[in-house]
Formats: sequence, structure tokens, C-alpha cells
Amino acid sequence: MKPRRVLTPNDAGPIFDRAVAERAIAVLTLPQGGQWATLKSRFLERDQHGCFFVLDYEPCKGEDLPPIAPGQYVGVSFRQSSRKILFGTAVEAKGQFVLNDSTTIAAVRYRWPDSLTELQRRAYYRTPVPPEMSLRATLWPGGSTARPSAAVAGAPAITGDLADLSCGGCLIHLHQVAPPEYGVDDLLGAELHLPDGRPPIVVDLRYRGARQDPAGFVAIATQFLALEMTAEGRAILQRLANCVQRLDRLTFAADHRNSNGGR
Repeated sequence: MKPRRVLTPNDAGPIFDRAVAERAIAVLTLPQGGQWATLKSRFLERDQHGCFFVLDYEPCKGEDLPPIAPGQYVGVSFRQSSRKILFGTAVEAKGQFVLNDSTTIAAVRYRWPDSLTELQRRAYYRTPVPPEMSLRATLWPGGSTARPSAAVAGAPAITGDLADLSCGGCLIHLHQVAPPEYGVDDLLGAELHLPDGRPPIVVDLRYRGARQDPAGFVAIATQFLALEMTAEGRAILQRLANCVQRLDRLTFAADHRNSNGGR
């Protein structure tokens, strides 16, 4: 089974029907002043003619809602069975939605997507990088567009190696014992070398925390951001899915050899 498929607008109908029936939760990624904001919303309705769909715009656990306006481009992802569905869309209108019990809630209407990316959930399982494989990672604060120039002395970039990889993020072993001065959810930029022999990818990451490995070095957890929003990002998702599958095969082969005494 392929880890990734590209779906057409017609394919979205049955998928959105089920999402509406289940009141599925979608995670939205929105650009906000050079940063990325996230919003959790529930599916409320989909147009039978494939023109739009509607998500609620209600605070989750008392959290502040990021501002959203007609014309704004957003990324959307949600889970369905063993799949994760991702796509980019645009805000069409804000208003009110009437539930079956006549309760009125805030809602947003979004444009029907031009295409959807379907990833198998296993592509989001963190797959370890074999110890003999070195995949370099370079990180800097402020996102991919804030990459410091190599000519700038003391540029705030740090280096390490990928310890694991998934389509959702990665763990990076740093070449230092002191944790970086990042705050949880800080926006980072990264250049990552993947196990496919192609040029490295440059992506936006969210910093999720740090821990020390048994040797005393620091490993940091990161989450990929907004890859579903652009054609370039979706191409990166395809590479990531293929690389995760390759690492999974390598891990399986190594475990099989170890279980047979190295034969």
C-alpha cells in the first residue's frame, strides 16, 4: 500500500460526508504575522455540489481564537480511519451555523479544495534512523525564511543529526550538551538531509521540547508546519512519506538480522 495518494475534488465528497457525520476535528494552520497559528475546528456541513464546506469557529478549552478573515489561505488536516487527509484552502465567509437543536454557533465557510493529500497513519509513526546512517540537520530560529547568512559571524544556527523521522516531525540529536534557548512552540527553520540521496529540504518547524540522551547530549523534538499549504510542501510530504517507508524497511531488516543472530 502506498503511503501517500493525491485525491481529486470529486474524491473529497464522501470523505467530507463522513467527517461531517462524525463531527471530525480538523487542525488548521494559519499564517499570522510571520508566525504560524493553529486552530482546532469541527466539521459542520459540506455543500452537495462541491463548492464549499463549513467548520466551527469556537474556542477550544478556553483558548483564544486566532483571527481569520475572508480570502485568507489556510492548511487543513484531519484523521479518518487509518488515513490522514491534508489540503490547502481559502476562507470564503464567516457567520453563524444552526445545529440540530437550534443552537447557533460561530462558523467559517471554506472553499472546496482543488486536491487532497492522503497519507497512511503509519507515515506519522516516528521511525528511527539506523545508527550507521548520518543525516545532518541545521536549525535556526525564526522560520525557514530567517535563515542566517553563512557570512554572518556568530549566526544563531545549531547542527545535529536526525534520530528519527515521520511526516509529522523529527527528533534531532544536537552536537552539544547544553539545551538550546528555545521556548516550547517557537518557530524554527531547518535544513534536513533525507535518506534518499537528493538535496536537503528546508522547512518550518515548531520546537516541542528537549531531553538528554544517555551520552549527555541534547535531543530536541520538532513538528513540521504548513507542508499541506503549497505545491512545494506537498512534494516534501511525498519525499518524507517515501523516506519514512525506507527507514521502516531498514529497521525491520536490522531487527530481523538481530533476531537471527546476525545471520
